[in-house]
Amino acid sequence: MKNIKNILVLLAITLSVFNCTDDYDESIEGSGEAGFLVDVSTQSSGALLGSPESGVDLADAAVTLAETALDLNVILTEGDLSSVSSVEVTKQINNGTTVVVGQSTTLPLNVTLNTIAEFLEGSGLTEADLRIGDVVKFVVQVTKTDGQVYQFNSTGRFNLTINCSYDLAGTYVMTNAVCASSEIVEITQNSDGSWAVTHGDGGLLDFCSTNDITNPGTFDVGCGGVVSADNYDGGTAYCTSNGIGCITGGSWDQASGVLLLNNTNTFFTWAASSYISTYVRQ
Repeated sequence: MKNIKNILVLLAITLSVFNCTDDYDESIEGSGEAGFLVDVSTQSSGALLGSPESGVDLADAAVTLAETALDLNVILTEGDLSSVSSVEVTKQINNGTTVVVGQSTTLPLNVTLNTIAEFLEGSGLTEADLRIGDVVKFVVQVTKTDGQVYQFNSTGRFNLTINCSYDLAGTYVMTNAVCASSEIVEITQNSDGSWAVTHGDGGLLDFCSTNDITNPGTFDVGCGGVVSADNYDGGTAYCTSNGIGCITGGSWDQASGVLLLNNTNTFFTWAASSYISTYVRQ
C-alpha cells in the first residue's frame, strides 16, 4: 500500500521563516507572510512500496522497491503571487539533505518522480541505504521579491513512507461480533495511500442500532499486515464525535483477503466496549 498519511484541512496555516543557516524552527502564525495559501495533499498521490529482505530484522532489512511514484500538485487556493519571486518544492529523506525538485513563478506547480534514482537524487543515499519506514518529505517554500524565504507547515507538505505493498481494493462481506448483520461494503484507496471503507465500525451504527447512518473510516496497513490506529475523517465519522466504532488496530491477510478491525464503543450501553469487525473480500 501507499502509506502516506497527509489529509489536511484548508484552514489558516503556519509558516516558518528561515535563512541559509538556521534550523527552520522559528514559526510565524497566519498566511499573510507568504501572501497566499496552497493545497498539496488533496490533489497529489504517490507510492514507495517494496519487500524487505527476508530473515532480517525489519529495521535492518534492505528493501527491494517494486513501485515508486510521485504526482505532486501545488494548487493556489487563496491570495496571489504578486510579491513572490519563486515557489519551490523541496525534498528530504529522513530529514537529511534538502533538495529542490520543482520550481516555478506561477501556480499550479506539478512535480513528478517515477524512479528510485529520481527520489534519491541529491540525497547522498543509495537504494541499499533505504529501509521500511523511511520518510520522504516534500515541502513548499516561497521566496519573496524582498529575498525573504518562507516554508509552509501545513497545507504545503506531502510525505511518502516506504512501506510493504498490499492491495485491499474491492468488495467485501462485512460482519461484526455485536450483531448478526452481514453486509456488502467497499474498500478503496485514498490518494495518500491509506484505505477508505464505507463502514469503518463493522456496521455497528448502521446495522446494529436503530440508526440508518453509515460510519465510514480510513486506516493504514503496515508490513506484516498490521492495521494502524484509526485515521477517521472527523467531518463524517462518528468515532470522533461519539466514540462509535473507533479503529484501534487489526490485521490484513493478503492471501485470504480477510481484514480484521479492532473497534471500540463508548456510546452504546448494549454493546461491548471493544469488538472485532471482519471483512472478507469477494
